[in-house]
Amino acid sequence: MSEEMSDKPFLKEMPFVEACNETLMELGEWWRKVALIGKITSLDIAATILDDMDDARDGFQQLQSELIDNLVRENLRKLEQELGSRARFAIDILVRNLFERTADVGFLATDEDIRAFLRHPDASQEATDKIVQRLREYRLKYSVYDEILLLDPQGKVCAQLDQNNRVVRSSDPLIRETLDGGASYVETFRPTDLLPGRRAGLIYSAPVTDSGQPGAQVLGVLCLSFRFDDEMLGIFTNLARPGELVAILDSNDRVIASSNERCLPIGKSQPGSRHGQLSRIGSGKDVYLARSCQTRGYQGYMGLAWQGQVMAPLQSAFQAGDQAGETTLTGLHQDGEFISVALRNIRKHAARVTDDLSLIVLNGQIVAAKRDAQEFMPVLSEIRVIGNRTRKVFDNSISSLYATVLESLMSEVRFQAFLAVDIMDRNLYERANDVRWWALTSRFGEILAQPSRTEQQCQALTDILVYINSLYTVYTNLILFDTHRRILSVSNPGERHLVGTTLPADCGCADALKVRDSQRYVVSPFRATPLYHNRPTYIYMTSVRSPQSGGVVGGIAIVFDSEPQFRAMLEDALPRDEDGNIFKGSFAIFTDRQGTVIGATEGQLCPGDVIEPIGDFFKLENGKRQSALITYGGLNYALGATASQGYREYKTSSDYQNDVLALVFVPV
Repeated sequence: MSEEMSDKPFLKEMPFVEACNETLMELGEWWRKVALIGKITSLDIAATILDDMDDARDGFQQLQSELIDNLVRENLRKLEQELGSRARFAIDILVRNLFERTADVGFLATDEDIRAFLRHPDASQEATDKIVQRLREYRLKYSVYDEILLLDPQGKVCAQLDQNNRVVRSSDPLIRETLDGGASYVETFRPTDLLPGRRAGLIYSAPVTDSGQPGAQVLGVLCLSFRFDDEMLGIFTNLARPGELVAILDSNDRVIASSNERCLPIGKSQPGSRHGQLSRIGSGKDVYLARSCQTRGYQGYMGLAWQGQVMAPLQSAFQAGDQAGETTLTGLHQDGEFISVALRNIRKHAARVTDDLSLIVLNGQIVAAKRDAQEFMPVLSEIRVIGNRTRKVFDNSISSLYATVLESLMSEVRFQAFLAVDIMDRNLYERANDVRWWALTSRFGEILAQPSRTEQQCQALTDILVYINSLYTVYTNLILFDTHRRILSVSNPGERHLVGTTLPADCGCADALKVRDSQRYVVSPFRATPLYHNRPTYIYMTSVRSPQSGGVVGGIAIVFDSEPQFRAMLEDALPRDEDGNIFKGSFAIFTDRQGTVIGATEGQLCPGDVIEPIGDFFKLENGKRQSALITYGGLNYALGATASQGYREYKTSSDYQNDVLALVFVPV
């Protein structure tokens, strides 16, 4: 069950705030008793002095109520932001991944080998084995898939990868939807007879037609099965803190992925999750505070209207922040923008009341001395002590909240840095996949293997490159070159002048021509190149081989549009306020271990610039996170840093070594 949130019920769940409240109540009660003793023992003291002391006590009591309310509110706001940022990460990182799948299935459905296979419904076992091997090559590159199926228009399974999957024919409605719906692909998540025995499958399907022309004959359906549970396990591992639950909810607020299925089973309904605010879920001992977030989408793709959810146990939700990374907190003890105006005003008012009380006590001491009322002096001294202790509680509680909020910020910038570099690793994983798969395009190998090429053959190469680039827009150019590094064809019409020229030797194309393994690839150093208008970027390359002999007949190079892509990744990772705006003055950068800027949000920094070393951040071990308070450019920042660790087999299987650090700066 979900409840609307209110502040008061959570006071007892906030140990520090509750202790502060109890201390202030005890001081207030002791003040009342001391003042009563003063009235009884010193009736000849001016009543106005005692009245003024009562007014001071009333002032503190009013401030106490405001203080406790604000402390509770600030703790709730902090928790809401923490849970919200991770809930949004869970769904956004998943949606980014699934966006790539929509391009995969559309492109693979146009593969000429697949078309040729489906043109013959009664294909021989040899032909079937050959197409299965091609599909296996695809999955070796795009390891996010666990099954690939080719079906005829009636649902008969013509070829598949998983030999343990016993399906031979499907009646799933997605077949007709794929063939008749008119969309380039269909995204389906639910139980399906295509994957018997599984509770659900996430399938991307696309029609396979005889050609790319409108009205072409339908040959069948291609289905890619995404490794959903496997992907979510990796996301949850990076997100879930001890005792917390992380989930993905479908459009009906049912759990479809859970970090702990025993506590939060698949299929469980989570009502009230759509409002996006902090919610109270559960009853008895199993009560959680939860935050759900819908995706911001990626390049217009919104997925299946899912949302991410993070749930923190109520009994520990307001404990001290996580210590998942190393933090250095020094040099900042003053109030900052992280403390609300209301709390800063309470501190000022408490100081004013204390000052007024000191004057009242001084006046009382003068009056008592004139009237020889020595018995009233201890009362005055005790009330001054109580007033000073009360103010100290105010100061300490606000300072403690500041330290807690600041520590939360340090945890947040560590996490945001991890988010940024994780997005980068996942994105570049796809680039390594793309170049290796496109190199296996049969038509490329056939044409490049010719001793000379006709104008029609060169145009055929161009047409294929242009089509691929239209689906995969993160590249400024796709280039085919021969064994002499001479450019034969490009995808970008504005770069046609490159045809006939020779690729620069220092981009790594010579190494690409040495590749003999379809799993291997080469990446250029991140440096300025004429292939990217003399700006620095990465170029992914590998060899193209003859379908007949297997010998290298040329190569393919894909130019990553790094500047806007990296900027967008970093902007997605920056912390935002409740309205979704990036915190003013915040910025982020990608660098290598030498401080060379690879990507940046800050206008003063450009790719290729070199920044001065900051502490030991550039020495971080892969996958490690760290944060500190630093001074940079004359301003104070909370700095979070994470060193890349790769994604799946990308940069984790000796395929490629390139350490990148994400640095996130938030002013304090």
